[in-house]
Amino acid sequence: MKLKYLYIWLIGLLAIGCFDDDTTVDTVRISEVAIDTNSLQKEYNRDKNQTLVIDITSYVTQKEKDLPLTFQWDMDYKFYSDSSVLYVDCQELGTFPMRVKVSNEHSSAFYEFKLHINSPYEEGIAVLSESNDGTGMLSFMRQMADGTLGSFETRCLSTNNPGVVFPKSPTDMSKRLSQLFISYKDDPSIYMVNAKTLELENVVTATEFSDFVPVAMMMPDNTARTAIALSENGKVYNLASMEGLILSHTALRSTYSLVHHGYFGAYNPAYYLWDTDLHTICYYNGYTVNDCSQFGAIWDEDHEVVAIFENEKGSSFTVLTRKNGEIWKTSLGNYIYLQDPDTYQYVGIDYRDVQRVITNPVLEKENPKVASPSYQCLFYAQGNKIYRWYYSSTSFPTESWATIDDIPNAEITTMAISPDESQVYVGAYRSDESGENGYVYIYDTRTGRLINSYKNVAYKPIKIMYKVK
Repeated sequence: MKLKYLYIWLIGLLAIGCFDDDTTVDTVRISEVAIDTNSLQKEYNRDKNQTLVIDITSYVTQKEKDLPLTFQWDMDYKFYSDSSVLYVDCQELGTFPMRVKVSNEHSSAFYEFKLHINSPYEEGIAVLSESNDGTGMLSFMRQMADGTLGSFETRCLSTNNPGVVFPKSPTDMSKRLSQLFISYKDDPSIYMVNAKTLELENVVTATEFSDFVPVAMMMPDNTARTAIALSENGKVYNLASMEGLILSHTALRSTYSLVHHGYFGAYNPAYYLWDTDLHTICYYNGYTVNDCSQFGAIWDEDHEVVAIFENEKGSSFTVLTRKNGEIWKTSLGNYIYLQDPDTYQYVGIDYRDVQRVITNPVLEKENPKVASPSYQCLFYAQGNKIYRWYYSSTSFPTESWATIDDIPNAEITTMAISPDESQVYVGAYRSDESGENGYVYIYDTRTGRLINSYKNVAYKPIKIMYKVK
């Protein structure tokens, strides 16, 4: 009998041992964390001033039961955030390795990706403009990767330089490698901003020169360390673009018209200015100055310069002057003179063409204009009309090539041409309209067809240009 009870006691003891006991080793259910990385991108692209937002929670699962989670975001191998939602204010350009670690008390999971912060200002159409009270504004329309144009962004300088007050009355804009130079008449100065971020890098002033009022810059977009800054009074200054200094020009010491032309495609730069004292073209190669009078005067004191522009691409240029109410065209080789191939001595003037041009309507030096050497023509504007004059013609056109007629009282103020010369860029405004009263038109150079127009994207356009990378 006692043996019977012993068996019953042993069976009961064994039954107790079969109950689940999660306090023992290797019997806990692991709640493994996983991230659905297949539903997430491996790379993200954002422009400067945009925000990257990633809420990782909807991509996270736990195998057994939901335990409290922790998050760690790393950017460029440094801790960035411990939130479940990533917010990146994209300001610094570049490519950044990114990683998030999601953990509970049992395990961790990782998701790695790359963030590319790009410049929205790298390449495209830039418009410098001025409001009725002189306030300047820079607008930019980006060239997209597929070759199309985006939309205009206005107030680019103030957006990228919070707290910086730029002077009034902008006069010119020019690019040199990684910097964009903008000159101002009010508080005479030249502001240097990064060409990709538009963030201010330097301010050039010349308080030691009381007559320095920059209105135009002749600047090669290359490694040249100096450029020309034309002052309102016709005086030329040396702009040391690398050092950010304004210096007296030791070679160009006369008084010059604001009509000018530069050719920077050769080894040495070629600056062409009109000397108002000598009534002649002054040719400056970065080292020496030549007034083109070695074989006698090309022009006389009755000639007034109207325009200087490239003629044959990389080979010659043309000067239009007015004398006694008539326009004269003089085309010269880029180096002005003919050389003896054996002695390298000058033997004469390299004339390409000299002729009188009938003026109707009258071409003025104040008219916005841009040349197309490839199509051998000069585009110029008067009011809301654009004219196209071919270099070979002995008369100016009487009918306009294109007319801005979609808005009343439009006045064209600046023109430019695309790098491949396939498009003409036109900046116009309405003086009777307040606020952003600037307009941009793009025409096909060959046909005159209006490709696109952009309304209220600037103030009165001062300078329009295609900014290359």
